[in-house]
Amino acid sequence: MENNRQVKQFIVIRTDLEMSMGKTAAQASHAAMKVFFDRMCGVATMSSEDGMVGTLYEIFLTEEEVIWKEGLFTKIVKKVKNETQLLKLYEEVKASGLNVSLIKDAALTELKEPAYTAIAIGPNYVDRIEPHVKRLQNL
Repeated sequence: MENNRQVKQFIVIRTDLEMSMGKTAAQASHAAMKVFFDRMCGVATMSSEDGMVGTLYEIFLTEEEVIWKEGLFTKIVKKVKNETQLLKLYEEVKASGLNVSLIKDAALTELKEPAYTAIAIGPNYVDRIEPHVKRLQNL
């Protein structure tokens, strides 16, 4: 597969919050997963023999998501300087029709007040994401 048709996910983290490495990893993980959770639909409530109750969810994956899921799960982490840059990028990517999720931390641990910390873009073809992230530096 030629390089620009590879499927990747880009995680973008704010650096002005000066989060610890652990907090940064958690926020990046939240963003990576939320791309899919936002699209899941509950289809049935089920009970198990041991009394556990749960909900069955389904999600329909695009061609790009299937390629990513069955491939290398490639992620690249980039950075922005502040909330303004993060939210501007989020809106730009959302308007372009790419997969995107936005994470707002609840300020239960390190942060003093709730704040937008990260976004995930993709999985999508790199040539669709690259115009939005090529100016950003790696974290």
